[in-house]
Amino acid sequence: MTSEPEREELVSLEQAADQLSVSKSTLYRMIERGEVKGRKVGRQWRFRITDLQAYLERGPQAVALSTVRPAEADTLLDALASELAKLGAEVPPLPDHPAMEALLEACIARIISLAIASRASDIHFTPERLTAESGPGRREDVSILVQLRIDGVLSEMARIPGTLYPALVGQIKSMAGLNTEERSLPQDGRIHYCVGERDYDLRLNILPTVLAESVVCRILDAGGILLGLEKLGMSAEDLARLRRWNGTPSGLVIATGPTGSGKTTTLYSCLLEAAGPTKNTLTVEDPVEYLLPHTRQTGVNRRAGLTFPVALRAFQRQDPDVIMIGEIRDLETAEIAVQTAMTGHLVYTTLHAGDAVAGLIRLSDMGVEPFMTSGCLLGIMTQRLARVICRHCKEPVTLAEEVLAHIRDLSHQGGYELPTDAVFYKGKGCEQCAQRGYRGRIGLFELLEFTPVLREAFLRNASAEELTRVAVKDGLRTLIADGIRKAVEGITTVDEVLRVTMTH
Repeated sequence: MTSEPEREELVSLEQAADQLSVSKSTLYRMIERGEVKGRKVGRQWRFRITDLQAYLERGPQAVALSTVRPAEADTLLDALASELAKLGAEVPPLPDHPAMEALLEACIARIISLAIASRASDIHFTPERLTAESGPGRREDVSILVQLRIDGVLSEMARIPGTLYPALVGQIKSMAGLNTEERSLPQDGRIHYCVGERDYDLRLNILPTVLAESVVCRILDAGGILLGLEKLGMSAEDLARLRRWNGTPSGLVIATGPTGSGKTTTLYSCLLEAAGPTKNTLTVEDPVEYLLPHTRQTGVNRRAGLTFPVALRAFQRQDPDVIMIGEIRDLETAEIAVQTAMTGHLVYTTLHAGDAVAGLIRLSDMGVEPFMTSGCLLGIMTQRLARVICRHCKEPVTLAEEVLAHIRDLSHQGGYELPTDAVFYKGKGCEQCAQRGYRGRIGLFELLEFTPVLREAFLRNASAEELTRVAVKDGLRTLIADGIRKAVEGITTVDEVLRVTMTH
């Protein structure tokens, strides 16, 4: 006698496409992505009506959850708990009634907790193709590499089986309030996470790739970004210079550097000093990262038409004292920023440029007239983040003569004279720094003050090389010179200074 499951009706590809209201080509793609379960009968695809109804009722996440083997989730949970225990961090508990969704959420919580305990700034879920031998032929599987960016460098934390990953990504989307059914377009979202009494804001980007969706999660800690200027690592001279700019009632201050160099942290620290209850302070950002006291913050919303220029025009009718612009990306934004600074407002902004002089020239390349820039610019600061030598395994190191000569030359050109008895250090590697030799990061800075002598050189269209020479002679210490000074002080290493200053 035929059992009930064997007599369950199977429908054809055409019938399944009609039931799901999609084309046959779209249904093929849904099968490839694992969104819909089907089976091959001979050369034809056949589908169970119950599977199609499950998709219609709960979407692709239901299909992904049905393919997860609980043992895989348990193995990942145990591995993450072991890593957290090594760091002495609290292990997020398992749910009382471990449904698969709850187990996946526990996996995500442990990954986030491990990243926070490791002081990571980002979590990467990167799909990779693995090729394994299988008898006479070969088969290819997808594995997900989980990496943490610690002190600016990516390191492997775990691997997630490809069979578990679609359901895990779906759970991440659900936690971030994203569309769990969308797998062909990028999505951005946020997850609020709390460890003890500390709040974290996790900013997500999910990107479709040919293997699987790639996920990158930026970890934002309000307690870590609102440091204050004294804790950024500036020299006494640079700190005094920046505070002089902050105390000026009007003018333009520009921060330059690559993504992840700490520009936002520095500008937020400036606003903490420049803003106050007696000043009207406004910001337009993309996105707003942290809420600041005594400051009204606006996030860019391009779909609604709220761009940097639109917000800045509205700001001018809000009677502002201090304005921060998240980034100058085009001539229109640049011109409004310059005009606002010229008409009695203190304006902070960022610009993508390799160094301070390059930032000065970039404004002209964008189309801003030099006389307008020279009429409002207070200064340009460039920065990078360099890893700090672990204090538990710090030891002196001897540099080769040719390396020392090169460092001495770079330092002299940058406005810092290397002491004849300079001693350099490195981290040997220990348990405290996970054998990396580094623990934490510090800023390297270059503050270019727009002095009369530099203004004269700029207005006569001097080259970048000449502008740098003029600025160094007038008191500038370049980025690499500041890094070498910090290496001499035993804060970082020469290798780290060269890595972060010569590769951008």
